[in-house]
Amino acid sequence: MEEKYSRPQCCALPGGPAGREGIMDQRQYPQYPQQPGGPCPPYVQQPGMEYPPYPPYGGQGSAAPPYGGSVYGQGGGPVPPRAPQYVYQTPGGKPPRRRRNRAPLVAVLLCLGLAATVFLAGEAFDALRSGGAARRRPTPGEVPSFTIEDLPEDADGGLSTVEIAKTVGPSVVCINVYEPGSISIAGSGSGIILNEDGFIVTNAHVVEGSSAVTVLLDDGRELDAWIVGSDTRTDLAVVKITADGLVPASFGDSDILQVGERAVAIGNAAGQLSGTVTQGIISGLNREISMQAGNSVVTMNLIQTSAAINPGNSGGALVNRFGQVIGINSAKLNSSTFEGIGFAIPSADAQPVVEDLIAYGYVKDRVALGVMVIALSPVTGPANDLPSQGLYISSVEDYSDLNNHDITVGDVILTADGVTLETTSDLLDVLETHKPGETVRLEIQKRGSGNVVTVDAVLAESRSN
Repeated sequence: MEEKYSRPQCCALPGGPAGREGIMDQRQYPQYPQQPGGPCPPYVQQPGMEYPPYPPYGGQGSAAPPYGGSVYGQGGGPVPPRAPQYVYQTPGGKPPRRRRNRAPLVAVLLCLGLAATVFLAGEAFDALRSGGAARRRPTPGEVPSFTIEDLPEDADGGLSTVEIAKTVGPSVVCINVYEPGSISIAGSGSGIILNEDGFIVTNAHVVEGSSAVTVLLDDGRELDAWIVGSDTRTDLAVVKITADGLVPASFGDSDILQVGERAVAIGNAAGQLSGTVTQGIISGLNREISMQAGNSVVTMNLIQTSAAINPGNSGGALVNRFGQVIGINSAKLNSSTFEGIGFAIPSADAQPVVEDLIAYGYVKDRVALGVMVIALSPVTGPANDLPSQGLYISSVEDYSDLNNHDITVGDVILTADGVTLETTSDLLDVLETHKPGETVRLEIQKRGSGNVVTVDAVLAESRSN
Protein backbone atom coordinates (compact mmCIF):
# COMPACT_ATOMS: atom_id res chain seq x y z
CA MET A 1 0.00 0.00 0.00
CA GLU A 2 1.37 3.40 -0.90
CA GLU A 3 1.42 5.83 2.01
CA LYS A 4 0.63 9.49 1.39
CA TYR A 5 2.00 12.29 3.47
CA SER A 6 0.62 15.80 3.76
CA ARG A 7 2.44 18.87 4.89
CA PRO A 8 1.60 19.71 8.56
CA GLN A 9 -0.27 22.90 9.26
CA CYS A 10 0.79 25.45 11.77
CA CYS A 11 -0.84 25.68 15.15
CA ALA A 12 -2.94 28.56 16.33
CA LEU A 13 -1.06 31.30 18.03
CA PRO A 14 -2.00 32.37 21.53
CA GLY A 15 -4.37 35.25 21.12
CA GLY A 16 -4.49 34.84 17.38
CA PRO A 17 -7.01 33.42 14.95
CA ALA A 18 -8.00 29.81 15.38
CA GLY A 19 -6.02 27.26 13.50
CA ARG A 20 -5.51 23.53 13.43
CA GLU A 21 -4.29 22.33 16.78
CA GLY A 22 -2.33 19.30 18.00
CA ILE A 23 0.53 19.32 15.51
CA MET A 24 3.00 22.00 16.62
CA ASP A 25 1.25 23.08 19.74
CA GLN A 26 4.42 23.33 21.85
CA ARG A 27 6.21 25.82 19.59
CA GLN A 28 5.76 29.54 20.09
CA TYR A 29 6.26 32.18 17.44
CA PRO A 30 6.23 35.94 17.80
CA GLN A 31 3.21 37.61 16.27
CA TYR A 32 3.74 39.57 13.15
CA PRO A 33 1.35 40.88 10.49
CA GLN A 34 0.15 38.01 8.39
CA GLN A 35 0.05 38.86 4.73
CA PRO A 36 -2.55 37.36 2.42
CA GLY A 37 -1.16 34.11 1.11
CA GLY A 38 1.86 34.31 3.39
CA PRO A 39 3.28 31.11 4.86
CA CYS A 40 3.42 30.04 8.45
CA PRO A 41 6.68 30.89 10.21
CA PRO A 42 9.11 28.13 9.06
CA TYR A 43 11.34 28.11 12.14
CA VAL A 44 11.45 27.39 15.84
CA GLN A 45 11.83 30.42 17.97
CA GLN A 46 15.24 30.88 19.52
CA PRO A 47 16.27 33.40 22.17
CA GLY A 48 17.60 36.55 20.70
CA MET A 49 15.87 36.12 17.33
CA GLU A 50 13.20 38.79 17.21
CA TYR A 51 11.89 38.35 13.73
CA PRO A 52 11.23 35.26 11.65
CA PRO A 53 13.34 34.85 8.49
CA TYR A 54 10.29 34.50 6.31
CA PRO A 55 10.66 34.56 2.52
CA PRO A 56 10.93 37.97 0.88
CA TYR A 57 8.23 39.20 -1.40
CA GLY A 58 8.34 37.42 -4.69
CA GLY A 59 9.73 34.17 -3.22
CA GLN A 60 7.88 30.87 -3.39
CA GLY A 61 4.91 30.95 -1.02
CA SER A 62 5.34 34.65 -0.23
CA ALA A 63 2.63 37.24 -0.17
CA ALA A 64 2.07 39.67 -3.00
CA PRO A 65 3.33 43.24 -2.64
CA PRO A 66 0.88 45.18 -0.51
CA TYR A 67 0.69 48.04 -2.96
CA GLY A 68 -0.41 45.82 -5.85
CA GLY A 69 2.66 46.60 -7.94
CA SER A 70 5.34 44.36 -9.34
CA VAL A 71 7.61 42.25 -7.18
CA TYR A 72 10.49 44.14 -5.63
CA GLY A 73 13.44 44.24 -7.94
CA GLN A 74 11.41 43.05 -10.96
CA GLY A 75 9.64 44.86 -13.76
CA GLY A 76 10.91 48.25 -12.70
CA GLY A 77 9.52 47.97 -9.20
CA PRO A 78 11.25 49.53 -6.25
CA VAL A 79 14.21 47.73 -4.68
CA PRO A 80 13.40 46.58 -1.12
CA PRO A 81 15.49 47.82 1.71
CA ARG A 82 18.28 45.57 2.89
CA ALA A 83 16.95 42.87 5.15
CA PRO A 84 18.19 42.89 8.71
CA GLN A 85 20.96 40.42 9.59
CA TYR A 86 19.88 37.90 12.20
CA VAL A 87 22.54 36.27 14.39
CA TYR A 88 21.73 32.94 15.95
CA GLN A 89 22.65 32.64 19.59
CA THR A 90 22.71 29.58 21.75
CA PRO A 91 20.50 29.41 24.83
CA GLY A 92 22.15 31.52 27.49
CA GLY A 93 23.07 34.31 25.12
CA LYS A 94 26.64 33.19 24.27
CA PRO A 95 27.71 33.56 20.64
CA PRO A 96 28.73 30.39 18.77
CA ARG A 97 32.39 29.38 18.96
CA ARG A 98 34.38 30.59 16.02
CA ARG A 99 35.71 27.78 13.86
CA ARG A 100 39.47 27.91 14.03
CA ASN A 101 41.86 27.24 11.21
CA ARG A 102 43.46 23.93 12.21
CA ALA A 103 45.74 23.62 9.16
CA PRO A 104 48.93 24.73 11.02
CA LEU A 105 48.23 22.29 13.83
CA VAL A 106 47.64 19.46 11.34
CA ALA A 107 50.88 20.34 9.53
CA VAL A 108 52.83 20.27 12.81
CA LEU A 109 51.34 16.90 13.75
CA LEU A 110 52.20 15.48 10.33
CA CYS A 111 55.79 16.69 10.65
CA LEU A 112 56.06 15.14 14.11
CA GLY A 113 54.62 11.89 12.79
CA LEU A 114 57.08 11.85 9.91
CA ALA A 115 60.00 12.53 12.25
CA ALA A 116 58.88 9.72 14.54
CA THR A 117 58.59 7.36 11.57
CA VAL A 118 62.11 8.21 10.40
CA PHE A 119 63.46 7.79 13.93
CA LEU A 120 61.78 4.43 14.43
CA ALA A 121 62.93 3.26 10.99
CA GLY A 122 66.49 4.26 11.90
CA GLU A 123 66.25 2.42 15.19
CA ALA A 124 64.87 -0.63 13.39
CA PHE A 125 67.71 -0.49 10.88
CA ASP A 126 70.32 -0.15 13.62
CA ALA A 127 68.84 -3.19 15.31
CA LEU A 128 68.83 -5.01 12.00
CA ARG A 129 72.41 -4.01 11.31
CA SER A 130 73.58 -5.17 14.72
CA GLY A 131 71.96 -8.55 14.14
CA GLY A 132 70.12 -10.72 16.57
CA ALA A 133 72.58 -13.62 16.55
CA ALA A 134 75.16 -14.02 19.27
CA ARG A 135 78.43 -12.52 18.02
CA ARG A 136 80.85 -14.51 20.15
CA ARG A 137 83.32 -16.26 17.90
CA PRO A 138 84.02 -19.83 19.00
CA THR A 139 87.52 -20.73 20.10
CA PRO A 140 89.43 -23.19 17.86
CA GLY A 141 88.50 -26.03 20.20
CA GLU A 142 84.81 -25.09 20.00
CA VAL A 143 84.60 -24.81 16.22
CA PRO A 144 81.75 -27.01 15.03
CA SER A 145 82.98 -29.63 12.63
CA PHE A 146 82.26 -29.47 8.93
CA THR A 147 81.86 -33.20 8.48
CA ILE A 148 82.01 -34.84 5.07
CA GLU A 149 80.19 -38.14 5.24
CA ASP A 150 80.70 -41.35 3.33
CA LEU A 151 78.14 -42.67 0.89
CA PRO A 152 75.32 -44.58 2.58
CA GLU A 153 75.70 -48.33 2.27
CA ASP A 154 72.00 -49.11 1.86
CA ALA A 155 71.04 -46.33 -0.56
CA ASP A 156 70.99 -48.57 -3.65
CA GLY A 157 70.30 -46.28 -6.59
CA GLY A 158 69.78 -43.25 -4.39
CA LEU A 159 66.78 -41.06 -3.64
CA SER A 160 64.20 -39.75 -6.05
CA THR A 161 64.23 -36.05 -6.85
CA VAL A 162 61.10 -35.61 -4.72
CA GLU A 163 62.79 -37.27 -1.75
CA ILE A 164 65.91 -35.13 -2.24
CA ALA A 165 63.82 -31.95 -2.27
CA LYS A 166 62.02 -32.97 0.93
CA THR A 167 65.25 -33.99 2.65
CA VAL A 168 67.55 -31.09 1.69
CA GLY A 169 64.98 -28.31 1.15
CA PRO A 170 64.66 -27.37 4.86
CA SER A 171 68.47 -26.96 5.02
CA VAL A 172 68.60 -24.34 2.24
CA VAL A 173 67.78 -20.76 3.21
CA CYS A 174 67.23 -17.41 1.52
CA ILE A 175 69.70 -14.66 2.40
CA ASN A 176 68.70 -11.00 2.05
CA VAL A 177 71.33 -8.26 2.23
CA TYR A 178 71.06 -4.51 2.85
CA GLU A 179 73.38 -1.73 1.74
CA PRO A 180 74.64 0.99 4.08
CA GLY A 181 72.04 3.67 4.74
CA SER A 182 69.15 1.70 3.26
CA ILE A 183 66.34 -0.36 4.79
CA SER A 184 65.36 -1.87 1.45
CA ILE A 185 66.67 -5.24 0.31
CA ALA A 186 69.66 -4.69 -1.98
CA GLY A 187 70.09 -8.29 -3.09
CA SER A 188 69.31 -11.90 -2.31
CA GLY A 189 71.09 -15.21 -2.42
CA SER A 190 71.00 -18.65 -0.87
CA GLY A 191 72.76 -20.45 1.94
CA ILE A 192 73.14 -23.93 3.45
CA ILE A 193 72.71 -24.66 7.16
CA LEU A 194 75.91 -26.29 8.43
CA ASN A 195 74.83 -27.26 11.92
CA GLU A 196 72.28 -26.67 14.67
CA ASP A 197 74.42 -23.84 16.09
CA GLY A 198 73.20 -21.61 13.27
CA PHE A 199 76.29 -21.40 11.04
CA ILE A 200 75.36 -21.05 7.37
CA VAL A 201 77.68 -21.24 4.36
CA THR A 202 77.08 -19.05 1.30
CA ASN A 203 79.04 -17.21 -1.40
CA ALA A 204 81.28 -14.27 -0.55
CA HIS A 205 79.83 -12.18 -3.37
CA VAL A 206 76.32 -12.57 -1.88
CA VAL A 207 77.22 -10.69 1.33
CA GLU A 208 80.02 -8.52 -0.08
CA GLY A 209 79.54 -4.82 0.73
CA SER A 210 76.46 -5.40 2.87
CA SER A 211 75.74 -3.62 6.14
CA ALA A 212 73.04 -6.00 7.35
CA VAL A 213 71.95 -9.55 6.59
CA THR A 214 68.74 -11.46 7.27
CA VAL A 215 68.02 -15.16 6.77
CA LEU A 216 64.63 -16.53 5.69
CA LEU A 217 64.18 -20.14 6.77
CA ASP A 218 62.20 -22.80 4.96
CA ASP A 219 59.50 -22.63 7.65
CA GLY A 220 58.92 -18.91 7.04
CA ARG A 221 60.91 -17.45 9.95
CA GLU A 222 63.10 -14.46 9.09
CA LEU A 223 66.03 -13.85 11.42
CA ASP A 224 68.86 -11.35 11.76
CA ALA A 225 72.31 -12.68 10.93
CA TRP A 226 75.90 -11.51 11.12
CA ILE A 227 78.84 -12.22 8.87
CA VAL A 228 81.29 -14.55 10.60
CA GLY A 229 83.88 -14.45 7.84
CA SER A 230 84.25 -14.03 4.10
CA ASP A 231 86.90 -15.04 1.57
CA THR A 232 86.72 -13.60 -1.94
CA ARG A 233 89.52 -15.83 -3.21
CA THR A 234 87.31 -18.91 -2.84
CA ASP A 235 83.99 -17.02 -3.04
CA LEU A 236 82.93 -18.49 0.30
CA ALA A 237 81.41 -16.84 3.37
CA VAL A 238 79.80 -17.90 6.64
CA VAL A 239 76.92 -16.14 8.40
CA LYS A 240 75.30 -17.02 11.72
CA ILE A 241 71.81 -16.92 13.17
CA THR A 242 70.34 -17.90 16.54
CA ALA A 243 67.31 -20.16 16.24
CA ASP A 244 65.86 -23.43 17.38
CA GLY A 245 64.74 -26.30 15.20
CA LEU A 246 67.35 -25.84 12.47
CA VAL A 247 67.85 -28.69 9.99
CA PRO A 248 71.54 -29.07 9.06
CA ALA A 249 72.48 -30.41 5.65
CA SER A 250 74.47 -33.60 5.14
CA PHE A 251 77.68 -33.04 3.15
CA GLY A 252 79.19 -35.62 0.82
CA ASP A 253 82.64 -36.05 -0.69
CA SER A 254 83.04 -34.16 -3.97
CA ASP A 255 86.31 -35.97 -4.68
CA ILE A 256 84.48 -39.21 -5.57
CA LEU A 257 82.04 -37.65 -8.03
CA GLN A 258 81.83 -39.05 -11.53
CA VAL A 259 80.81 -37.29 -14.72
CA GLY A 260 77.27 -38.26 -15.65
CA GLU A 261 75.94 -38.61 -12.11
CA ARG A 262 72.55 -37.07 -11.36
CA ALA A 263 72.73 -33.71 -9.63
CA VAL A 264 70.02 -31.54 -8.06
CA ALA A 265 70.37 -27.80 -7.40
CA ILE A 266 68.28 -26.14 -4.66
CA GLY A 267 68.20 -22.42 -3.97
CA ASN A 268 66.43 -19.08 -4.03
CA ALA A 269 66.14 -18.66 -7.80
CA ALA A 270 65.94 -15.07 -9.07
CA GLY A 271 66.08 -13.87 -5.47
CA GLN A 272 62.34 -14.47 -5.09
CA LEU A 273 61.62 -18.14 -5.74
CA SER A 274 62.92 -19.78 -2.59
CA GLY A 275 63.14 -23.56 -2.54
CA THR A 276 63.50 -23.84 -6.32
CA VAL A 277 64.62 -27.33 -7.37
CA THR A 278 66.32 -28.05 -10.70
CA GLN A 279 67.89 -31.26 -11.93
CA GLY A 280 70.75 -32.16 -14.24
CA ILE A 281 73.96 -34.14 -14.27
CA ILE A 282 77.60 -33.66 -13.35
CA SER A 283 78.93 -32.34 -16.66
CA GLY A 284 82.59 -31.98 -15.72
CA LEU A 285 85.06 -31.98 -12.85
CA ASN A 286 88.06 -29.81 -11.96
CA ARG A 287 87.09 -27.10 -14.42
CA GLU A 288 89.58 -24.25 -14.14
CA ILE A 289 87.51 -21.08 -14.07
CA SER A 290 89.04 -17.62 -13.57
CA MET A 291 87.19 -14.96 -11.62
CA GLN A 292 87.84 -11.53 -10.20
CA ALA A 293 88.69 -11.64 -6.49
CA GLY A 294 89.18 -8.15 -5.15
CA ASN A 295 91.91 -6.55 -7.23
CA SER A 296 93.27 -9.78 -8.64
CA VAL A 297 92.11 -12.66 -10.78
CA VAL A 298 92.11 -16.15 -9.28
CA THR A 299 91.57 -19.55 -10.86
CA MET A 300 89.36 -22.12 -9.15
CA ASN A 301 88.75 -25.80 -9.81
CA LEU A 302 84.99 -26.24 -9.96
CA ILE A 303 82.23 -28.75 -10.60
CA GLN A 304 80.37 -28.22 -13.84
CA THR A 305 76.68 -29.15 -13.91
CA SER A 306 73.75 -28.92 -16.29
CA ALA A 307 71.31 -28.21 -13.42
CA ALA A 308 70.03 -24.66 -13.80
CA ILE A 309 71.78 -22.20 -11.48
CA ASN A 310 70.26 -18.72 -11.72
CA PRO A 311 70.95 -15.43 -9.94
CA GLY A 312 69.69 -15.90 -6.40
CA ASN A 313 70.85 -19.53 -6.41
CA SER A 314 74.33 -18.39 -5.38
CA GLY A 315 75.24 -20.09 -2.13
CA GLY A 316 72.65 -22.82 -2.62
CA ALA A 317 73.20 -26.56 -2.62
CA LEU A 318 74.31 -28.90 -5.37
CA VAL A 319 73.19 -32.34 -4.18
CA ASN A 320 74.11 -35.85 -5.26
CA ARG A 321 71.61 -38.66 -5.71
CA PHE A 322 71.98 -39.65 -2.05
CA GLY A 323 70.81 -36.28 -0.74
CA GLN A 324 74.30 -35.10 0.21
CA VAL A 325 75.55 -31.61 -0.57
CA ILE A 326 78.63 -31.99 -2.75
CA GLY A 327 78.94 -28.37 -3.97
CA ILE A 328 78.05 -24.75 -3.18
CA ASN A 329 76.48 -23.17 -6.25
CA SER A 330 77.85 -19.91 -7.57
CA ALA A 331 75.87 -17.96 -10.16
CA LYS A 332 78.79 -15.52 -10.39
CA LEU A 333 80.80 -18.19 -12.15
CA ASN A 334 78.06 -19.24 -14.56
CA SER A 335 78.16 -18.61 -18.26
CA SER A 336 75.90 -15.79 -19.44
CA THR A 337 76.24 -16.90 -23.06
CA PHE A 338 75.37 -20.58 -22.93
CA GLU A 339 72.56 -22.41 -21.20
CA GLY A 340 73.03 -25.61 -19.26
CA ILE A 341 76.44 -24.62 -17.93
CA GLY A 342 76.63 -23.98 -14.20
CA PHE A 343 79.42 -24.24 -11.66
CA ALA A 344 79.70 -25.12 -8.00
CA ILE A 345 82.50 -25.01 -5.44
CA PRO A 346 83.43 -28.59 -4.42
CA SER A 347 82.58 -29.50 -0.82
CA ALA A 348 86.07 -30.92 -0.28
CA ASP A 349 87.62 -27.55 -1.19
CA ALA A 350 85.10 -25.60 0.88
CA GLN A 351 85.62 -27.59 4.09
CA PRO A 352 88.97 -26.14 5.31
CA VAL A 353 88.04 -22.62 4.24
CA VAL A 354 84.72 -22.70 6.10
CA GLU A 355 86.33 -24.08 9.26
CA ASP A 356 88.89 -21.24 9.26
CA LEU A 357 86.24 -18.61 8.64
CA ILE A 358 84.28 -19.85 11.65
CA ALA A 359 87.32 -20.02 13.91
CA TYR A 360 89.23 -16.89 12.83
CA GLY A 361 87.09 -14.87 10.43
CA TYR A 362 89.69 -15.34 7.69
CA VAL A 363 91.66 -18.19 6.13
CA LYS A 364 94.53 -18.84 8.50
CA ASP A 365 98.13 -19.47 7.39
CA ARG A 366 97.47 -18.08 3.93
CA VAL A 367 100.57 -16.20 2.88
CA ALA A 368 100.81 -12.88 1.11
CA LEU A 369 103.69 -11.53 -0.96
CA GLY A 370 102.24 -8.03 -0.78
CA VAL A 371 102.15 -7.10 -4.47
CA MET A 372 99.56 -6.59 -7.20
CA VAL A 373 100.59 -8.13 -10.50
CA ILE A 374 99.44 -8.26 -14.12
CA ALA A 375 100.25 -11.24 -16.34
CA LEU A 376 102.20 -10.38 -19.50
CA SER A 377 101.83 -12.07 -22.87
CA PRO A 378 103.76 -12.11 -26.18
CA VAL A 379 101.45 -9.30 -27.27
CA THR A 380 101.29 -7.01 -24.23
CA GLY A 381 104.91 -7.48 -23.10
CA PRO A 382 107.05 -6.50 -26.10
CA ALA A 383 104.63 -3.71 -27.00
CA ASN A 384 105.60 -2.05 -23.70
CA ASP A 385 109.32 -2.94 -23.75
CA LEU A 386 108.68 -5.74 -21.25
CA PRO A 387 109.28 -9.51 -21.34
CA SER A 388 106.82 -11.68 -23.24
CA GLN A 389 106.06 -13.65 -20.08
CA GLY A 390 106.08 -12.88 -16.37
CA LEU A 391 104.06 -10.90 -13.83
CA TYR A 392 104.28 -7.11 -14.05
CA ILE A 393 104.25 -5.48 -10.58
CA SER A 394 101.61 -2.76 -10.54
CA SER A 395 101.77 -1.95 -6.80
CA VAL A 396 103.72 -2.91 -3.67
CA GLU A 397 102.06 -2.93 -0.24
CA ASP A 398 103.78 -1.24 2.70
CA TYR A 399 104.08 -4.51 4.61
CA SER A 400 105.75 -6.37 1.73
CA ASP A 401 109.31 -7.57 2.31
CA LEU A 402 110.06 -6.63 -1.32
CA ASN A 403 110.42 -3.03 -0.13
CA ASN A 404 113.58 -4.16 1.65
CA HIS A 405 115.05 -5.43 -1.63
CA ASP A 406 114.47 -2.32 -3.74
CA ILE A 407 111.71 -3.93 -5.79
CA THR A 408 109.36 -1.30 -7.22
CA VAL A 409 106.43 -0.84 -9.57
CA GLY A 410 107.39 -1.71 -13.14
CA ASP A 411 109.62 -4.67 -12.25
CA VAL A 412 108.61 -8.11 -13.57
CA ILE A 413 108.62 -11.37 -11.57
CA LEU A 414 109.87 -14.10 -13.89
CA THR A 415 110.01 -17.19 -11.61
CA ALA A 416 109.04 -18.27 -8.08
CA ASP A 417 110.93 -21.17 -6.50
CA GLY A 418 112.14 -22.09 -10.00
CA VAL A 419 108.61 -22.16 -11.51
CA THR A 420 108.17 -20.04 -14.63
CA LEU A 421 105.28 -17.62 -14.10
CA GLU A 422 102.81 -17.05 -16.90
CA THR A 423 99.60 -16.41 -14.94
CA THR A 424 98.71 -15.12 -11.49
CA SER A 425 97.54 -18.62 -10.61
CA ASP A 426 101.09 -19.88 -11.13
CA LEU A 427 102.32 -17.55 -8.39
CA LEU A 428 99.41 -18.38 -6.06
CA ASP A 429 100.07 -22.09 -6.45
CA VAL A 430 103.67 -21.58 -5.34
CA LEU A 431 102.72 -19.35 -2.41
CA GLU A 432 100.19 -21.89 -1.13
CA THR A 433 103.02 -24.32 -0.49
CA HIS A 434 104.46 -21.93 2.10
CA LYS A 435 103.48 -20.69 5.52
CA PRO A 436 103.79 -17.17 6.94
CA GLY A 437 107.35 -16.38 7.91
CA GLU A 438 108.90 -18.62 5.26
CA THR A 439 110.75 -17.27 2.24
CA VAL A 440 110.12 -17.64 -1.46
CA ARG A 441 112.92 -17.24 -4.01
CA LEU A 442 112.03 -14.91 -6.86
CA GLU A 443 113.81 -13.96 -10.07
CA ILE A 444 112.87 -10.39 -10.94
CA GLN A 445 113.77 -8.31 -13.99
CA LYS A 446 114.35 -4.66 -13.16
CA ARG A 447 112.67 -2.15 -15.38
CA GLY A 448 114.96 0.15 -17.30
CA SER A 449 118.23 -1.73 -16.93
CA GLY A 450 116.73 -5.15 -17.72
CA ASN A 451 118.96 -6.75 -15.10
CA VAL A 452 117.64 -9.90 -13.42
CA VAL A 453 118.05 -10.10 -9.66
CA THR A 454 117.34 -12.94 -7.22
CA VAL A 455 115.39 -12.10 -4.08
CA ASP A 456 114.48 -14.25 -1.07
CA ALA A 457 111.30 -12.55 0.14
CA VAL A 458 109.79 -13.25 3.56
CA LEU A 459 106.06 -14.04 3.30
CA ALA A 460 103.49 -12.36 5.55
CA GLU A 461 100.17 -13.77 6.73
CA SER A 462 97.20 -12.59 4.72
CA ARG A 463 94.20 -11.61 6.82
CA SER A 464 92.29 -10.02 4.01
CA ASN A 465 89.29 -11.68 2.48
